[in-house]
Amino acid sequence: MVDPSDDTDSPSIRIDVGPDATAAPAQAPAQSQAPLVEVADEGFPLLGGVGHIRSYSGTSEVSTASTASVRTIPALPDMQIRCHGIDPNGLMFDCSSKDALRGAKRGKGNFWIDIDADERDADELRAWLGDLNLPLFFLSVIAERSETWSTQVVAFKKSALTVVRFLPQKESAEYETHMAALCLPNLLMTFTSAPRSEAGDLYSTLHDYMHGEERLPTPTASGVLLALLRFHIDRTSRSMRRLRKHVLKVDEIMDRNVANVSIDVIIDAKDELLRLLACAEEQNECLVALERAEADTEGLDFVHLKGSLGVLIATTSAMERMALRLEKQIADLRQRYEGHQQEKINRRLAVLTVLSAVFLPLTLFSGIWGMNFSYMPELNSPYGYFLALFLMVVTASSMIFYFWRSGWFD
Repeated sequence: MVDPSDDTDSPSIRIDVGPDATAAPAQAPAQSQAPLVEVADEGFPLLGGVGHIRSYSGTSEVSTASTASVRTIPALPDMQIRCHGIDPNGLMFDCSSKDALRGAKRGKGNFWIDIDADERDADELRAWLGDLNLPLFFLSVIAERSETWSTQVVAFKKSALTVVRFLPQKESAEYETHMAALCLPNLLMTFTSAPRSEAGDLYSTLHDYMHGEERLPTPTASGVLLALLRFHIDRTSRSMRRLRKHVLKVDEIMDRNVANVSIDVIIDAKDELLRLLACAEEQNECLVALERAEADTEGLDFVHLKGSLGVLIATTSAMERMALRLEKQIADLRQRYEGHQQEKINRRLAVLTVLSAVFLPLTLFSGIWGMNFSYMPELNSPYGYFLALFLMVVTASSMIFYFWRSGWFD
């Protein structure tokens, strides 16, 4: 087992090279009415040769020498299993899980099985995945709660596990979503961590995208994987460009009048940027790890996909650079806003300073004439009161005029 974290900056990506980590043959269910499930001695029906499929129901066990006994994958309640085949022209078509497993087992065609498990009890999902006899490491990742998933690539001799982060259907949502993919020579099995209640019509959009013409770079399972990654990377890129347009608009508004922009707008833009940057970084890390892992596993075949993989890596790298530029621009917007707020505070303090300066001599006059001396001639003058008011008004007016000429009210 090799951990490339010593060679890269990202500790979240691992490439494990070694023998297949496969589950032990499933034990016969205790109930005699258990559903019939087809498994393979090698740990997954598609990893073994034809003739090694065995059936079990209850305590019975029967060997067969063909793929005719491969059955549809039994789904749990509320689980959706979508299967797609790939024709030689690179077009996708819907098929049954039985056809997908049988075709991939025989090596006749390439197939993609997408399993929507939704949020459910981990033990229930682990038991169901155990019946499929998936590699142990893959089973351990999928059976964990979705919030524990992290971007990683693990390569075995005949299969590879890829977990990559992507944006949820509601791109402004704060939760993280991941896609896990088990890559085999003729089959791609994918799981998503987004609950169906939060995924919305994301799968419908993905389905329409994948079934379009010239979507697959090659009519292989690895081609499907890159097409899926391109779909999610394009969504991240579009969100990044929308954010850039929004930031430029805010900058234009602040050029005209800083007061028209609130700090909440700037903070929301920063939070959105950090989320998009984290997603772009993890997608880039996943692509780089896939490129390195391809030489160590039969589950990935990028011989004719070097150009497509390179374009995706360049796209995610460009998104990271764009995010860093936007980060500086948003920091500049926040600095301008804070400078404007400080200027407002300084103006208010200036007004208070002027008022204090104006009333200071008036307070002095009041203090002098309020003293209790027996001999104060101006107190006995019939015009003393009016002269005192006149002196106060002239003094205050003179000081206000001075501060105005000095620019204190600009």
